[in-house]
Amino acid sequence: MGHNDHMDDDEPELPPEAGDGVQPEPNDAWLQNAPPELQIETMRRWFHARYEDPANQTPYSSQEGGYMFIFGGPYDPSDVIQDRFYKVVPHEVMDTLIKDLWRDVGDEWAPIEHEDVDYDAELSFVVVHRNDPMRFLMSRLAQIDAVLALQTTIFEADLICQMMHSSLIAALEAYLGDMSTYWICHDQSALRRFVSRNKDFKARTLTLDTVFDRFDALESEVRQYLQDLIWHRLDKVKPIVQASLDIVVPDIGELMKEVVIRHDIVHRAGRTREGTLVTVLIDDVRRVRNTVEAFAKAIETELDRRFPLD
Repeated sequence: MGHNDHMDDDEPELPPEAGDGVQPEPNDAWLQNAPPELQIETMRRWFHARYEDPANQTPYSSQEGGYMFIFGGPYDPSDVIQDRFYKVVPHEVMDTLIKDLWRDVGDEWAPIEHEDVDYDAELSFVVVHRNDPMRFLMSRLAQIDAVLALQTTIFEADLICQMMHSSLIAALEAYLGDMSTYWICHDQSALRRFVSRNKDFKARTLTLDTVFDRFDALESEVRQYLQDLIWHRLDKVKPIVQASLDIVVPDIGELMKEVVIRHDIVHRAGRTREGTLVTVLIDDVRRVRNTVEAFAKAIETELDRRFPLD
């Protein structure tokens, strides 16, 4: 049961005092004296404006057997609701809503507000040949190798190693985006598989009077979708690539851990969500560099098998 299951004809209409906008903030004086059903729906709307089912956006690691809350959380509705409304709404009323939310999703929710970071635009080149994505990736790895070859104490500074680590993950994202876009938009069978197997495209409506216009604009629509895709969401990217290109993508377990580290470096100034400093040593950079190269080379081997040269 999800949030929409509560949105039926019997849902009470909320007055302006319940708050409005993207993140409604109710008037506490009104809420304190409101009937219990209005208190519940006001708190429910407040909560759903800020938290969501982690299945919507949060990366999932099958290796770890759970979601990776890189955007913050997990958040228990019990903690969140009581922290905000304990001075305003009776405990038994809050408890009714909390149990509803637990039944909907559970006690681990994700924040809605987070920065969707696309792969580094500076690493995305115009791809005109099938070998370009790998060539661009190897060029970036060569730059990292050149820095690693320097005999200097600069690596004693955590920031330098963190920057190289983040650059490696960004380079992998660019490779995945460039490679996928090239093949999906250059091979009709890959394009057909992408459109027919991608759940977002399958859900789009199509009427007979627009079928030819939509067909003519299909490649542009697909390109835009791929451009907007968050390529470090490897758990989402892997099934899309496998289904569209009909190839086997290597295990992403180790790389998913590095994606989390990269997120902490970029968005938390080198700290985990618990506040612990992220440590990236020079050997870690070398290990991630080799992991990225091996991952990409395995994909290239699959591409050569699936799309052999004439």
